[in-house]
Amino acid sequence: MKRTTGILANAAILVYLAGMFHPASAQQVQVPTLQVCNQTTVAGKANVRIISRSDATHTGSFDVVVDLSCQPSGYPGGSLALNKISMSDSTVSGTITATTFEQVTSIGKHTPTAFINGRCKATEISGCRFWLMVADNRGLEKDGTPDIVSFLVIDGTGRRVAYGTGPVMKGDLKVSSAN
Repeated sequence: MKRTTGILANAAILVYLAGMFHPASAQQVQVPTLQVCNQTTVAGKANVRIISRSDATHTGSFDVVVDLSCQPSGYPGGSLALNKISMSDSTVSGTITATTFEQVTSIGKHTPTAFINGRCKATEISGCRFWLMVADNRGLEKDGTPDIVSFLVIDGTGRRVAYGTGPVMKGDLKVSSAN
């Protein structure tokens, strides 16, 4: 009986150790917790250029104009527009304007990053929804890492109509983070 208990205990330890090294038990990276508004402010104007998204008829660039903050009500308010969208594989070009902000939150101290989503309007899109990320690299544009902007726009059917992620080439975006 003692030998069987020892064998079972050793087998249990081996199973436990094998499970520790199995990829399924690794901690997965999580999307930041999005609150309706966590005292974030995002403001500025910038031009973003993605060379791989340019071709004979597209510049591979877009402009961001944003003035957004958490209101005393606890909900975000302000304005956001993606202008002059000219990306090689986006089905929409021109301007996309945010109409409603559903969430805005930020993380980080040295390079605060804001996450924003909501509803939008554009002449070519029905049921427009957007997601935007802005990483403020604190004025290092001239000496180092530029600010980074990423956006995704879908229509009412869930079809991607525009997207882009790239460095700010001209202008500056400021994120004041609560964290």
